[in-house]
Amino acid sequence: MKITSLCLALLCATVGFAQNANVDANQAANQGAVSNIANNPNQGNQFTGAATFYNPKFDREGSIYLFDGWDQSATIVAKGTGGSFRESNINFNIQRSMFERKVAGDSIVAYNFTSIEKIIVGGREFKSFYLDEIKRNKAFEVIYRGDDFTILKGYTVDILEASPNPMIARPRDKYIQRVTYYLETETKLEEFKLRKRAILEALDDQEMVERAKDYARQYGKSFSNEEDLKLILNYASRK
Repeated sequence: MKITSLCLALLCATVGFAQNANVDANQAANQGAVSNIANNPNQGNQFTGAATFYNPKFDREGSIYLFDGWDQSATIVAKGTGGSFRESNINFNIQRSMFERKVAGDSIVAYNFTSIEKIIVGGREFKSFYLDEIKRNKAFEVIYRGDDFTILKGYTVDILEASPNPMIARPRDKYIQRVTYYLETETKLEEFKLRKRAILEALDDQEMVERAKDYARQYGKSFSNEEDLKLILNYASRK
């Protein structure tokens, strides 16, 4: 299959989705579209137009996008086949929980995780998981993946409303990006705090617990610091 066909097969086919729309909705229809394009590569262009919309502009400080600017490239890995392709001008829309690509001016193409296994941006891996508290799928960044559990990083954005009070000095609304960590196991996905006790309890192996504690103590690493935690867990999980 040509790379172009694979790209188009993974494009989101819905334009007017709401901010809280299920990113994995219409799965059967999307999979049928993927199969159709695989067998008829020349029909792919119709999905390009259907997946393109124009980003509305608001007079607000901050951003709903995770990355500064659109100069990121991403590796997009398809479900099932394991095939992948590269895309440029990529960013992650936190409000929609979707990756988007800027194609021209304010024209945006969105990617739906229905047919996507994962998206990798600058060595950072993103996958979609069902989150019971919101009753739909959500895209998470994978912080650590072990034999018994995975630590995920979820992003949300709130709007801090403007105030006419001159003492507050906030004449415009402001986007506030927030981060929440989750622990994913075979049986559940729940909110999780980066705390030493909670992390050691998640390690279902006493030898790993001791290695984690020894490494943190020897190298002055903190269990509550994300980058330190990656080093601690990667070391502790070595066989």
